[in-house]
Amino acid sequence: MAKARRFAPIVLRVAAAAAGGIAIVMATSHQTTTVFGLEVQAKFQYMPSLVELQMVGMLLTSAAAAATATSALGKNGNSRAGWQPICGIMSSFCDHVTGALACGFVAVALHFLVLMYSIYTMNSS
Repeated sequence: MAKARRFAPIVLRVAAAAAGGIAIVMATSHQTTTVFGLEVQAKFQYMPSLVELQMVGMLLTSAAAAATATSALGKNGNSRAGWQPICGIMSSFCDHVTGALACGFVAVALHFLVLMYSIYTMNSS
C-alpha cells in the first residue's frame, strides 16, 4: 500500500509533463505546401476549435490532479503539518469524493478520445 501511495503522484506528474509536451508539439506544428500553384500554410493557431479542445483538456487534467492531491491529504492527513485524516470519521463523504474523482478521470479520458477523433477526422479529410 505504501508503494501505491508513492506511485500515484509520480504517475500524475508524468501525465502532466506529457500533457505539457503534447501542448508544445501541437503549438509548434506547421507545414507549407503548394496546392494548384498556390502556397498554403497550415498552423496549429489556424484551428481555434482544436486549440479550445486542447485547453479544455488541460483544465480537466489539472483539476483532476489537484482534486486527487487534496483527497489524498484528506484520506492520509499530513503529520508534518498536524492535519489528521478525516476519512475514518467521515467515510460517506470520502466515498463521494472517490466517486467524483473516478468520474473526473473518466471525463479526462473521454475528452482525450474526442480530441484524438477530431485530429483524426481533420487529417483524413
